[in-house]
Amino acid sequence: MTRSKEMPEGTNGQREHAAAVRTREVLAAALSGDYQVHQGASLLYRIEIDSSGRTSNDGQDAPRRGQYAFQTDILVTRAKTPLVVVELKAGSFSSHDVITYSWKAQRHKQVYPYLRYGFAVIGVEALGRRFLTHNEGFDFAAAIPDNVGIAIQLVPIVQRQIRSAERIIELTRHSRIKLRRYEQNVEIDA
Repeated sequence: MTRSKEMPEGTNGQREHAAAVRTREVLAAALSGDYQVHQGASLLYRIEIDSSGRTSNDGQDAPRRGQYAFQTDILVTRAKTPLVVVELKAGSFSSHDVITYSWKAQRHKQVYPYLRYGFAVIGVEALGRRFLTHNEGFDFAAAIPDNVGIAIQLVPIVQRQIRSAERIIELTRHSRIKLRRYEQNVEIDA
């Protein structure tokens, strides 16, 4: 993993917060008015049904961390429907980060099966083998060398992922789906 020289100074938490703020701003400006971009929003990772048939989250309140919900770094929604999540790291990442966020992605996708989930590291030139070795739940990932790369690299990826999520949602609206072809492509810029 090659680190870019354009990372702002500060603690890693401060750099990640700054990266999340910038990413939210860039995505919000790039996406049409139908889409909302949230920073720090929580999504359900579990729904329980009690003995009387009531669900643990009745949909009236927004999901909250600690109540069967994990917080996300960036969440793109249309109306109240979550479409794309981007988990962010700044300057570097560890195998543990990939394992942890990948697990979160899998849990969220159990509740929202159409959700597209990604991992972006701001301030690095490449992700490297450790990402491929430990990824199980991400649909996409990107090494973004600097803030300019958010608009150039991440925005087109998120736009494609939004279209994918919406296609899956549309398919699930029909009781009898007859697919002729389903394909997930792996595109790698090396």
